[in-house]
Amino acid sequence: MVEKGKHSRVFLLGGIAVKRFNRGFLPNAKKELAYLRALKPHGIAPRPYFRIGRFLVMSRVRGRPVRELSPGEIKATAPDFLRALCLLDKLGIKKEESHRPLKHFFKTDDGIKLIDFERAHSGAGNVTQFLTFLERYYKGISGLGRQYKKDGDVEKIISFIASSGR
Repeated sequence: MVEKGKHSRVFLLGGIAVKRFNRGFLPNAKKELAYLRALKPHGIAPRPYFRIGRFLVMSRVRGRPVRELSPGEIKATAPDFLRALCLLDKLGIKKEESHRPLKHFFKTDDGIKLIDFERAHSGAGNVTQFLTFLERYYKGISGLGRQYKKDGDVEKIISFIASSGR
């Protein structure tokens, strides 16, 4: 099976994913490998194996992307995604596209996984971006982003979700 992205193609072979970056995108391959290595101990991203030129070999994420989840499943997994994004913020990894998680956020049997770190860079803001997405399920939740920026406490947002009912 082949998945096509903007800057690469991903070949899914059993439990392995081989991402072949388009010509001119070798720096993206190097950057993605570096971020996957940094995230390896945390289990929220594919496990990196190695890179040869423009080819990046990693574990395959088996699960369902957010676009395939029901509204109830999105609400049920929102706290897990928020905790993972808070971890990225604390590690200083800004994933980008956290406000559009439809293709890059997965619910798996082992929890949640985030894929596609080729556009990541140093910084924070993942949680506040995700709150923009969650606003369609929890009216007023994006307003909690200002407080999160001040104190970095994602548990207040999770309490808001719990009090809103899933």
